[in-house]
Amino acid sequence: MKKLWILLAAIAVAVLFSNCNLVSPKTSIDQCISNFMNDINSNQGNAYTTLDNTSSYYGEVAALPTYWNTWFPSGNSYTLTNQSTSGSTVTATLSSSTNPVYSSGVSIVFTMSTDITGNAVIHAISLHGLSIFS
Repeated sequence: MKKLWILLAAIAVAVLFSNCNLVSPKTSIDQCISNFMNDINSNQGNAYTTLDNTSSYYGEVAALPTYWNTWFPSGNSYTLTNQSTSGSTVTATLSSSTNPVYSSGVSIVFTMSTDITGNAVIHAISLHGLSIFS
């Protein structure tokens, strides 16, 4: 019986210190991008939660809920198509049927990173070749 308890304790310690988190799964790159786009479409002031807090613009974006309205005027609906991930870079076409600027689609590039808890976060964003977050 003592050996069984030692074995169970060893397994518990191994699980505790492994990279596998059984309680809360990590946010993937695709989930992070999806969360960002959901926030852009519904609650732009919350979009900072998907960003890398080590990025140089992070403090400004977190403190200014209207930051994204410059690039994604609220009241419009934005979608990503042709999304492709290569390493830490996600490329896609951003379009909007309600915003004429994006009606024919423009390129958007997300440079991804991982936070200290292992979740994917957005480190930088380029929109049509222009850096809008880094």
